[in-house]
Amino acid sequence: MKKYFIVIIICAMLFACGGRMTKKKALDHTLYQYAKVIRWADYDTALTYFSPDIDDEHKPSRLEIERLKQFNVSSYVEAPILPGETENAIIQDVKLRLYNIHTKREREVIDRQVWEYDTEDNRWWLTSGLPKLTRGQ
Repeated sequence: MKKYFIVIIICAMLFACGGRMTKKKALDHTLYQYAKVIRWADYDTALTYFSPDIDDEHKPSRLEIERLKQFNVSSYVEAPILPGETENAIIQDVKLRLYNIHTKREREVIDRQVWEYDTEDNRWWLTSGLPKLTRGQ
């Protein structure tokens, strides 16, 4: 009888833990999927990671997206995650090597990604926009 009780308790604990993704697992999953999208230079899909409340300064224009489509990603190197301004935010710098498909030149940019956690949707949203192609990075 004691064995069955232990098995029931373990099953109940596993069921309770498995039903909802933790904040950390959600972050790991989101960062992995976003990195995959950027590595394939799928910038239109990358827009689905943006917060619906993103401000105009960080919301990319159609021109910026079309400009990014001139580049393939040859390297995506993530730095360690840093805490953000709030407990539900993180910052991650990513070193990107972008290869221009027209000029055959490569450039390196640092993409400072700011991610914020939505507790209602159990989801991380990108609030910093797409990588910037400005000089001096």
